[in-house]
Amino acid sequence: MSYVDLKDTLADWPFEPEKISVRKILGTDGVVRIQMRVELGLIQMETVGRPDGQRPGGRESLLNRHKKELQRYESCNGTTLGFSLSPEESNELRNEASLFYRRYVALFVLEEYADVARDTSHNLEVFDLCRDHALEREDQLALEEFRPYVLMMDARARAYAAMQQGEASSALAHVNRGTMAVNDHFARYGQDEAAQSSEELKILRAMAQELGRRVPQDSLIVTRKALREAIENERFEEAAQLRDALKRRDQKTRPT
Repeated sequence: MSYVDLKDTLADWPFEPEKISVRKILGTDGVVRIQMRVELGLIQMETVGRPDGQRPGGRESLLNRHKKELQRYESCNGTTLGFSLSPEESNELRNEASLFYRRYVALFVLEEYADVARDTSHNLEVFDLCRDHALEREDQLALEEFRPYVLMMDARARAYAAMQQGEASSALAHVNRGTMAVNDHFARYGQDEAAQSSEELKILRAMAQELGRRVPQDSLIVTRKALREAIENERFEEAAQLRDALKRRDQKTRPT
């Protein structure tokens, strides 16, 4: 077995503490991979599947494996009640989410927003699975503190992807939906003070204001469309917030 000294490689790509340094490389097998420079070297990740290239149980990811198990359980029992994740399984899922987090941060720097959304969606599904089915209470809550951040990154990624397609109205809708999701999270746990000081909400609101200036002519259409979707999908709290937004808009435009 031979080993490669990375000294020259690292010297050509110095670590910058204040910067997330990321690049794509073409592997010797012809496969494109992502590299991230870190203080003590570099991290290399696959662009699809698990970032570490592993296939647990022959599946694309642990999440995929447990979702299949959940589907089989529900098919056999007619309900998901009783399905549970052991502490070990919950920990393994958290570790997998950490791998996907590293990759979606790298992808965000590379401005590959559709792939960021793919990975943030993966992690949000992990969060849901652990919250709803972990056997131990601490495992149910372990990832919840990170949910606002992932929701924010998911909304930003989808918005930027829409902007790349010239769809500013869709971008605004994604940001508004993300803002509501973060608010719903804080409301779920009675964290009103956290909501008021949330950096995630500040970022999304600032982004919404910027996008709103780009699409003033059809923002009303966007809000009405979002309201219809919220009602159709029985997201009644979101629908109430959208109705309030429409009422405020109507009051501003009504002649005095």
